[in-house]
Amino acid sequence: MTQPTMPAMDERPIEELAPEWIDSAVEVITPDGSTVGFRLARYEKTTRDGEPLWLLFSTEQPWRIEVGAGAVVRFTPRPAVPGPAAGFGPAPVVSPTPVTAPVAPTPLNPQSWVIAPPAERR
Repeated sequence: MTQPTMPAMDERPIEELAPEWIDSAVEVITPDGSTVGFRLARYEKTTRDGEPLWLLFSTEQPWRIEVGAGAVVRFTPRPAVPGPAAGFGPAPVVSPTPVTAPVAPTPLNPQSWVIAPPAERR
């Protein structure tokens, strides 16, 4: 039985971060030396005290990590998928015939939800 091969990680400086990295598995080294891995949902480039700063947001949990200039980011490039759905999951399935909701037997209105009390027996 053969082991599945892991895709190769590519190392790039944070300055090369590009929209093509969105939805890629990335690893960054935090300022305290820890390595954090996550799937990149989005990023922002800003400055703090005149220094460039990148905010990387995860797809899994609503959290972010801040990375300064000169940081190295490892990421797994996504396989090339032709078509507009590349990187965004499978393409939607479109039915060749229109889909319609079933027609209600009687028109619905607020009164149709009221249940009349049972008739009294004499």
